[in-house]
Amino acid sequence: MNRALIIAILLMVTGSVSGMKINPDPRVVVSFMDKSISPELDILRVMVDISPDNHHLVFQVKTRGEHIQGNDHDYLLLHITHGKTYILLLPVNKEKENQVLVYERLSQLDDSSPILGKFKGNSHLPNFNITPILRGGEFSVPLDWIDFNTNFNFDAYTVQARIKGDTLEVSKVYDWARKGRTHNDEKPLSAITLLNKICAPKSSNQRL
Repeated sequence: MNRALIIAILLMVTGSVSGMKINPDPRVVVSFMDKSISPELDILRVMVDISPDNHHLVFQVKTRGEHIQGNDHDYLLLHITHGKTYILLLPVNKEKENQVLVYERLSQLDDSSPILGKFKGNSHLPNFNITPILRGGEFSVPLDWIDFNTNFNFDAYTVQARIKGDTLEVSKVYDWARKGRTHNDEKPLSAITLLNKICAPKSSNQRL
């Protein structure tokens, strides 16, 4: 599936959501610098684009610095709400082994935070990928997994968490960068609207 075909399909089905007020550019999230936390835990920016092969959405999360020393239970986390709650996880310590597994919510510890609580690994969701990069990580989500009729929100976090078997428990949030909601009424973005904006040609002042 090439980029032009993706754009054509999305343009045909966006009529029902064309009246939504959405963020001007869903491709980029800029997070405030927080010098009260370690550089490797401070998220500066989240960018999303289509992969060169047009098969994945790629979320690039950048932090202020690299892991120097610290807790092996610190993670960079991509949180997706798409019908259910999903998590992709990357150790902040890049010397630690990275397991590509998609987690789904089991329980929630705190109503004020969607990310605190327990999640169970789902080994039946293939073709997701997580790649460490300098000062951050890239999280790839297959386009054929996305339901165009369902809302799609995404957030990036740095957290403290523990993995036991296929169960993940998130106990502490260090930093949070959010995207996928409108400025005014906080309604979720349609997956169609988000993907249409991402696939649309970028002007010179919008390039990632």
